[in-house]
Amino acid sequence: MMPPWLRPRFRPSERPARLEFFGFLKGPRIEDALARARDQVPDPAAWDALEIAVRSRGVDQGRLAEALAGRAGWQLELRAHHERHEAERCSRYVAIETVLPDPPTLSVLQAALAVLCALAVEQDLVLALDGSIGRWWSPAELAALDSERPFDLDEHVGVFVESVERKPGVGHLTRTRGLGKFARPDVCGRAPRRQAEWLSELLRDLARLLAEGEVVLPGDRLHVASVPPVTLIPRSENCLEDAPPAEAPLYELRDLDADGRPGPDCAALLAALKPKPRLKVIR
Repeated sequence: MMPPWLRPRFRPSERPARLEFFGFLKGPRIEDALARARDQVPDPAAWDALEIAVRSRGVDQGRLAEALAGRAGWQLELRAHHERHEAERCSRYVAIETVLPDPPTLSVLQAALAVLCALAVEQDLVLALDGSIGRWWSPAELAALDSERPFDLDEHVGVFVESVERKPGVGHLTRTRGLGKFARPDVCGRAPRRQAEWLSELLRDLARLLAEGEVVLPGDRLHVASVPPVTLIPRSENCLEDAPPAEAPLYELRDLDADGRPGPDCAALLAALKPKPRLKVIR
């Protein structure tokens, strides 16, 4: 039985949480795996919140093809050749999905992942996809997860540096993916390519606060030790336009000027995050 994953900083937001997982199947039957998963997460409300359906490729109105577009497709290309081959030829899959009000615990997320782990243990699974982040799991990787493990942010949220600027001169986008599972916007910052990775750890720390239930609003001052205060600006998916706070998929880190107003970028933050040179002994 999995210990419950709680959200110690939970404050409700108006955003919904969105979960989207896909399990590529060896066969059409998943009853044994579902029974195993329900034993791991014995919370009827969590299971009532999930939609679990076995579908066939090609007669699903393009649902799987849509899920495999973009990042998921790119990440599949990085998997082993035999995994790509099996995923491409697989005709059936299980979709595990839901949209639910901001949850005070993560029992629904636990239930969704428990289904994939149970499919792996029952040897019914070819490959699994977390659609919100584009992450692939092999059966061996899922079966190796400790059923009594605590919540691990890195299982559900990633930090990525985009290799190409969305628009010349705006900076390379460093951003999280996966916070939609927690009814929170993803967070990001823009920087020259050589500086973009400096933001990664800070964004990961902020992502943890949000996953644990913290709420940030436009205009909030964020204070981090040894760096200037920053705020968050609601932005579009490509981070090129402003967006309504309640609907914005991204919140961008910006410096604050002397009057507490958001600046155009996070140059002061980047300067504070710059790695310090190490002392060398030259003989």
